[in-house]
Amino acid sequence: MLGNHLQNILQLSKSHKSQLYVVGGTLRDLILGRQCSDIDFAVSGASILATQYAHDTKSALVPLDTTPGRETFRVVIKKKVYFDFSELQGNTIESDLSQRDFSINALAVSLPNFIKGTKKYIDPHNGESDIKNKVIRVLPGPIFSKDPLRMLRAFRFMSVLEFQIESNTLKKIKTLRHKINQVSPERIWSELTILLNSKKASPSIQLMSDSGLLESVFPELFKKEKIPSGLRILNHLESLLSNPKQIRGKPLTEIKKSLLEKPQLIRLGSMLYPLTKKSATKQIDSNRKPNRKNYPGKILAELRASNADIDFVGAIISCSHSVANTKLNFADDHSSRLKLYQFIYQNEQGLVPGLYLHLANRLDLPTEKEWKTDPRAIAVRNIFDFYFQTYLPAKRKKPLLNGNDIQDISKIKPSPTFATILYKIEEARVLGVINTRSQAISFAKNIVRKIQKETN
Repeated sequence: MLGNHLQNILQLSKSHKSQLYVVGGTLRDLILGRQCSDIDFAVSGASILATQYAHDTKSALVPLDTTPGRETFRVVIKKKVYFDFSELQGNTIESDLSQRDFSINALAVSLPNFIKGTKKYIDPHNGESDIKNKVIRVLPGPIFSKDPLRMLRAFRFMSVLEFQIESNTLKKIKTLRHKINQVSPERIWSELTILLNSKKASPSIQLMSDSGLLESVFPELFKKEKIPSGLRILNHLESLLSNPKQIRGKPLTEIKKSLLEKPQLIRLGSMLYPLTKKSATKQIDSNRKPNRKNYPGKILAELRASNADIDFVGAIISCSHSVANTKLNFADDHSSRLKLYQFIYQNEQGLVPGLYLHLANRLDLPTEKEWKTDPRAIAVRNIFDFYFQTYLPAKRKKPLLNGNDIQDISKIKPSPTFATILYKIEEARVLGVINTRSQAISFAKNIVRKIQKETN
């Protein structure tokens, strides 16, 4: 499919008498053998060609940069298949490449040669050699000063590609780290989430800390600690995420699914966790909504994270605090099961990653054998057992009663009381107190009578 598109784009460029080059990340990923479904082009008249090709293929046209002389437009063919057309910088492709960020992204090949499958690249900065040696090297000149986000991008490439940052590049980052504050929060957030979404982000985050760039992005982490304890927790958490079976929680498939939902936010939660060493009750309200006004919430809001992402991070942290501050008894009696139910209900949004964060928050991780007898791990396994074997199966069933039923039973108008009654019914069903609709009706009537008695 890509081949047909490339031929059509080539004919379009010829009709406009434009020399078009495949550049940057496309060639880097090709050399690395990484799957590539998008193509980066550098060409004079990028906006004209992109607009024309989007029109010809009835595809979406997305402006990525409308700065005069630096225009970049994306033509989206379908999901995860797109072409980026960027305005050629300077009069030659060599001039264009010299203005890019790193040598690994400063390669080009003409589109005709790319279609032919040539591996002889225009490579004025030895980028191909750096790719093969897994080295991130900034190009000569004021590259970081022109766009300080490139400093954070170096660590993103380190994390995603598993490369190392060359020493002179690292020195420049240390010197210019404060310039990151000139970058919009939205761009920082975008780079940071990509970095944290990689399989092993902790080495990059640690080096970011050593360079001083992490302190420029998150000064709050360094106010009370020279070396933030969140870095140790992140490292421990990643160890657990890479091998969740060592905790021996069941079912492992469900646990892995929860841990893979938003791994970048789980990692971020571990970094910010030390900023919220407060009681669990102050982290989350009665409606199970995390507190967006605490330190992590404020930090993420400043980075323009979505409310959903802020709430998810808050829920993870809250769960970790809650399990540490709640004395759960795992005896098989109603009182113990009730307390366990209430804990899970209150912390359900961030339950699985929050429990893993709880396990990661220690000076040293137990060995695989020690996990069997570790008190924290035993508690977490007991919570998992109840959650996956009792709580979730009951929650997935059709509710025994709804709001209309409650209105018929109570003869009162819809009110917040309805939510209380429905919660109590669901609680009773999960705990095995009631199992049928008729039992639920009787149970609801008793609750209504009790409420009416208390209000009279």
